[in-house]
Amino acid sequence: MSDYRRRDDQGREGAANPSQRRPLEVIVDDRGVESALRTLKRLVLRDGILRELKRKQNYEKPGERKRRKIREATRRRRRQLSRALRRKDERW
Repeated sequence: MSDYRRRDDQGREGAANPSQRRPLEVIVDDRGVESALRTLKRLVLRDGILRELKRKQNYEKPGERKRRKIREATRRRRRQLSRALRRKDERW
């Protein structure tokens, strides 16, 4: 698999949202450009960079922003709870 890292080794903990992070850096190794491109696409998707760009194309009213943030938080909590329950079931 292609090697990747963030410049200055900032990682996910470095900033609150993806736009404040350093650029991604994907190293092309002996597997070639196609493998590195797949790795880059996966990283961009995971970090939510495209989603953020699409959201910033248009103005978002403060009320809409608040509702979106609540929806995202609810979804995050639901996913965390689901993962915790799955881990609990795996232990037993």
